Amino acid sequence: MAQTPKPFVLITSMPAMGHYAPMRAIANGLIQRGYEVTILTGPRYRESAEEMGAALMELKPGPEMLAYSITEVFVKAIPDQHVGIQQIFGSLRDKDPSRPIVLVNENTFLGGFATIFGARGLHPDATITIGINPLILSSEDLAPFGPGLLPPTTPEERETYAAMRKQNQGFMAGPKAEFERVLAALGEAKPELPPNFFDAMILKADRFLQMCVPSLEYPRSDAPDSVRFTGGLPRGHRYRGKEAQLPDWWQTVIANSEKKRIVAVAQGTVQLDYSQLVIPTLTALADEEDVITVAVLGKHGATLPCDFVVPKNGYVGDYIPFDDILEHVDAFVTNGGYGGFQHAMAHGVPVVVGGATEDKPEVAARAEWAGVGVNLKTDKPSPEQVRTAVREVLDHPKYKARAVEIEKEMQTYDPIQIIADSVDELAKAAK
Repeated sequence: MAQTPKPFVLITSMPAMGHYAPMRAIANGLIQRGYEVTILTGPRYRESAEEMGAALMELKPGPEMLAYSITEVFVKAIPDQHVGIQQIFGSLRDKDPSRPIVLVNENTFLGGFATIFGARGLHPDATITIGINPLILSSEDLAPFGPGLLPPTTPEERETYAAMRKQNQGFMAGPKAEFERVLAALGEAKPELPPNFFDAMILKADRFLQMCVPSLEYPRSDAPDSVRFTGGLPRGHRYRGKEAQLPDWWQTVIANSEKKRIVAVAQGTVQLDYSQLVIPTLTALADEEDVITVAVLGKHGATLPCDFVVPKNGYVGDYIPFDDILEHVDAFVTNGGYGGFQHAMAHGVPVVVGGATEDKPEVAARAEWAGVGVNLKTDKPSPEQVRTAVREVLDHPKYKARAVEIEKEMQTYDPIQIIADSVDELAKAAK
């Protein structure tokens, strides 16, 4: 008896490394399990997609994608993204009309939601949304997403957060109206949206899979059953980009003959003003005799300003994959990128987080709440603030112990298998 072919899988991703990397890892895992995968993202990732056996459809961005805001980047990009999705759906239907199509949609790729809301054209048989940021879902149990406030501990805080949530609806009115306008132009005249329209990306999908373990996310008593955890990607499963050329000093540092504490610092691949976190960290730890500091600049060929003198205990590399360096460090100073944070947890490494833009305050708050690190509550800390926070993490074993607990919890999950099982389950239910 012939085996029923697996569903087609279309994976979407915004064309930025922090978004693409986890979605590529998912694609690779599904391909290894026998799924036929197409990725819709920017052309810069064609080589990495094709080398693992995925087809890549280039996202054709219009001029709207040049601005950087919720409305300009995410909402106004929907028509371009929808066109790309429709082209792929059409080619897959032509290839085999009998095979279901499951859309595996990165949570900030809003074009994937146009079909859910009834836009004209072809539709997938099921939609799975992948949460690659801290969970955005609104809750009566929490403050609104954004400022990085911890869960309430008193009735007064709950009242304050409720008022903030209501106020936040006003702040989001502009993006929500633009979202409704764009959807109406694509064929959905009156989409039913919750007060915080980003909640729709979670609630309207057949399943929302959050890429972390429960211990790294705030509990929500009002979350629907469709929201589930996959665990974060384990070490070694993330996209490395071009093969890294490790620095000349690499063996000296990892040998660590004097058994000093190694502290890594990085600002990710987008925020490359090294005066914000990298230079303050190198400066802060310059006189710490028991510390080696490794700065990872996040981009091939990147250098620090020529007038900055690297301390004797400091080492600087342009691009070093996190999985390579985090295996050897005792603490990680990060600007709060969710990918870097998850890397650290996969290695059981406690963190010091300094971030104030995008979702970074929320990442920092979760690190503080989970007990795996210190929240600097600024993206421009002074050297003294960094030194105090790093010493707190290094000198108190509770942070390392908690990070190791998270690492072990992550090891109990198989995120790719959870996603694959969801693809099969939802495709079967759609028949």
